[in-house]
Amino acid sequence: MSINHKFLLSVVLWFSLVIPVFSFEPSGGVLSLDGEDDYAILPFAEHGHIFPEGTRAFTVEVWFYPKAEPKKIDKDLILTQQVSIGLKARDQCRLAKNQLCSYRHAYLSGDTGHGLVGNDSPIEKDQWNYIAIIFKNSTLCHATNNQIGQGWQLPFADRVSLHINRPERVQDFVVGGYGEDKFVAPNGALLFQVSSFHGEIDAIRFSNIARYDCAAQGHDPFEPPPRFVNDEHTLALWDFNDKEGADHFEDTSGNGKTLIGMNGASVIGGTGVNLNRNSEDGLEIRPSISLTTTWGQIKSESF
Repeated sequence: MSINHKFLLSVVLWFSLVIPVFSFEPSGGVLSLDGEDDYAILPFAEHGHIFPEGTRAFTVEVWFYPKAEPKKIDKDLILTQQVSIGLKARDQCRLAKNQLCSYRHAYLSGDTGHGLVGNDSPIEKDQWNYIAIIFKNSTLCHATNNQIGQGWQLPFADRVSLHINRPERVQDFVVGGYGEDKFVAPNGALLFQVSSFHGEIDAIRFSNIARYDCAAQGHDPFEPPPRFVNDEHTLALWDFNDKEGADHFEDTSGNGKTLIGMNGASVIGGTGVNLNRNSEDGLEIRPSISLTTTWGQIKSESF
């Protein structure tokens, strides 16, 4: 049987366009977390909230590489304060074989209400993942790797909240965990417990604008930025391009929000040279397999 090599080449090229690969590699150092007891902290007593009172638009985004799956009742924490991102048990998402369940929440408020709103979505195992939370015009949406979701309208909320429903001792901005914390039902049953993230984080950026447009409908293709760049709208930016072994992580936005590594949290692959810049590094895109969205609701003060 003869083989038409031109035909085979055209088939390969066609598949490369239809089913491309999503890929990302850090440009420098990363924050390494062992999932046991290490984390990084920005003390509330010194810095307060990252988003000041009255912030009505924002974007929080992170590149991270998970190395472990949360246990049944655990929520592995990637970052938290006014916005929270992390991983949770598999049964909270509809997942393909090589996926994990991620959560992302934001504390929002308005003149008549405040509360927590968010969703759960699949991410990929054994690779770098991107998550962004975007808020503008009382609309909250999110991006996961190569897709951006439809915005969720929240009539009672028009700004980020300074009222956060967490224990008073957990007001700091933390990355990777903050020690054991359990949430129980009135009958004493354990609902879930905050646990530590095991993996690597390449960069985190907080902005006081909505950097990306929420999709008008459905979930649209999206190309996440391969590098986070500092600009006038950046409130905090940690790229972890500090020296190898560093346990103080510079805020390259210039706003002085240096993260402090605790219990061994440190940089690996770092050189101490700031590699934060515009990048032409390519990103190839692969359609995601499934998406589960479970939004909370902003409740009025009368509840």
